[in-house]
Amino acid sequence: MASRPPLKLGIILTSIALCSLLFILSLAMSSSILQSLVFSLSPLLLIFLFISPLLLLEILLIIRPSLDRLSDTLSLSLPFTHDFTISLAQGFGGGVVFLGILFFFQYKKDIFKTPFSLPFFLLLGSGAMTLFYSIEPSRTFYELLRLFSIFFIFLLAYRLVRNERQLKRLLIIILLSCVIPIITAWVQLLLGIGYTDSEFSVPRIYGTFAHPNIFALYLVVASASALLLFFFLQRRLSKGLLLFALGCILLTLILTYSRAAWGTFFVFIGLITLLKFPKILPLLLFFPLLLFFSSTSIQNRVYDAFEITPSSSLMWRVNIWNDTIDKTYQEGKTLLGYGLNTFEVVAEDLRGLRFVVNDPHSEFVRSFVEGGFVGLAFFLFFSLFPVWVLWKRKNAISSEQGKEFFQRGQLAFLILWCLIIALLLLSFTDHVLRSTMVQWILWAMIGGVLGVYKAQEKNLD
Repeated sequence: MASRPPLKLGIILTSIALCSLLFILSLAMSSSILQSLVFSLSPLLLIFLFISPLLLLEILLIIRPSLDRLSDTLSLSLPFTHDFTISLAQGFGGGVVFLGILFFFQYKKDIFKTPFSLPFFLLLGSGAMTLFYSIEPSRTFYELLRLFSIFFIFLLAYRLVRNERQLKRLLIIILLSCVIPIITAWVQLLLGIGYTDSEFSVPRIYGTFAHPNIFALYLVVASASALLLFFFLQRRLSKGLLLFALGCILLTLILTYSRAAWGTFFVFIGLITLLKFPKILPLLLFFPLLLFFSSTSIQNRVYDAFEITPSSSLMWRVNIWNDTIDKTYQEGKTLLGYGLNTFEVVAEDLRGLRFVVNDPHSEFVRSFVEGGFVGLAFFLFFSLFPVWVLWKRKNAISSEQGKEFFQRGQLAFLILWCLIIALLLLSFTDHVLRSTMVQWILWAMIGGVLGVYKAQEKNLD
């Protein structure tokens, strides 16, 4: 009796067949060769899930930051639909969710024991509950899939990163994912084709992202990965190259002219300095002042933040917060809200299309309008739970003061804790949870650090 072919071989052959079929179908639907090639290669990710999941995680983190702008030119019309198309980013996101579902069923017994599974399941569960009454069920469902993809990235990192070598590799991948967005941003700067608005005449670079603020926030979290990596590297040459890379990230961050990201970065670094290196705190305060007095454009951005006029960004935020919160109370939606990912619909219904953007720029206001007091409570639990866990882990690991490895671990947990605090503060006035790539690299770092020190603790027992 002939033996069955190995599972991995079957997966490889199936993926190749799917790639070929998708390529032919894409060409049959009058897609370009480039579009057909991009969409047909997606099943290859399935191979990596079973053969090299860590490589899959690295590929996802490398590719995703470059998709927002590519999606403007690469889209695919679905067969048997009336002019329904999906963008490259949407197709990529759908593929990630599919891989996440396979991963979930493969490790379903262990996932419920994973750190942060409780806040993720509560957030997803409360969001799924709103499907039953959401004013836009399709938007709610899409947001659930996006949140699930963040959980999947965390699970991959937590399960696969088991030692310092793999953690350093993950952090390097996060930094490499910045290369294309930063090069694109500098091309925009040199050609003067950045983002402009009525409040600020200097073009603001946005790289491969949809907006300078999203790009800037991504750079802030990427800078945290560089800082983590710095304390894990041993060779001076490697640290020198890393400092150069960090300098490129920070210079690009400055040129986004994103005040919220600037503030978030300095809160992040300030907390680390205050808690770990308090003696150099005066030196830290010197750099913002140096930047302020050396650039007129930076001065204008700072001054604009304190000018309270009817057209200022702060007043625009306050007005939309007041309008949507009042509407939530008036229509009796304070308990359960309107449904996950419906804030823009509520704001548009209330204010019309006279405003180009109807985003809340506040995760707290968004959570209340979309989920009422129940949704806000779940969001608060999801946001504060990492603060407690990371601080607890930092203190627990500090008991091993005689071991250099555990000292680096304590510092790693401190860096992540400070980053979470800074991002939580930013959530009052900007989008953080809704920034997919920011959440991906944030939770990849959290999962990686937790995975390394959990594995090492087991080895020491």
